[in-house]
Amino acid sequence: MTQVGIDTNILLRMVLNDDPDEQAKALAFGSGLSEETPGFISLIVLVEFSWALASRYRQTKDQTLTTIHRLLKVRTLAFEDFDAVVRALERAAAPQVDFADALIAEHNLQLGCSHTVTFDLSAAKSIPSMELLS
Repeated sequence: MTQVGIDTNILLRMVLNDDPDEQAKALAFGSGLSEETPGFISLIVLVEFSWALASRYRQTKDQTLTTIHRLLKVRTLAFEDFDAVVRALERAAAPQVDFADALIAEHNLQLGCSHTVTFDLSAAKSIPSMELLS
């Protein structure tokens, strides 16, 4: 199977209508994807995407999580470490848990890390596999 990597700006244009010309190009590209040749979404792109939705486009956490949930259902998209993404979304449903922090922790667990150290007190308190480095 051949995959085509998708950058954050393309993914944003696929779901937002802030630039009609770029959105048309992104949607045309997306319609050419298939299950045999899916678009690939890396964890880096997914984290950047969630940050952009929250900070630049002022989406609420719930809106951002819903958007990511919808993307996971698109059969012509493939995600790096899909299982970690799903677990991070589940964990981020809690009010105090940030999606990006949850994804970092889950991905590190998948890669065999015993835990993830952080200076982020909130992440350390709310994500079991994150520990505060003090």
